Amino acid sequence: MAEVEAGEVKRRVVEVLRSAGRPLEVGEIAEALEWRGDLRPLRRVLAGLVREGVVLRVPDYERRRMVYMLAGGGGSGSQA
Repeated sequence: MAEVEAGEVKRRVVEVLRSAGRPLEVGEIAEALEWRGDLRPLRRVLAGLVREGVVLRVPDYERRRMVYMLAGGGGSGSQA
């Protein structure tokens, strides 16, 4: 995945999570992005967003899945 393309995917993932208003599974994010094919590049983008502190990866015990949601500060990734 090209650098520019990864940046675009990051932006779109944040938009999807913001508009959803609830935590989403990888498959739900992929569906919203109309992602086709291998999910590994999308998972790498999500992992990067988690490392940056923009997105949280948390367990959903009812669904028995890990879900992703924006971090509390609206996804800015900055900490005071």
